[in-house]
Amino acid sequence: MARQVVLSLEDKYDEKLRRLAKDLFDGRKGAMSDVVEKGLDLVEEESKRDKAYTKLLKKVRNARAVGIGTFKREEAYAR
Repeated sequence: MARQVVLSLEDKYDEKLRRLAKDLFDGRKGAMSDVVEKGLDLVEEESKRDKAYTKLLKKVRNARAVGIGTFKREEAYAR
């Protein structure tokens, strides 16, 4: 169900919103709402991505080193 929301935007953002509505949705009825909805979806997606990236970085930083240990070059190529 669609709900009516009243926003106060600075002139530059009002112009940008109207231009995007015209460019992306041919200025049809409801185009400004579509632009706002699409923007909200993008912001939500970006927020989820940032949280996942932060979580991954935390895991990487807390991971312990793994490997086979130290060895000499001769040991690596020993036959």
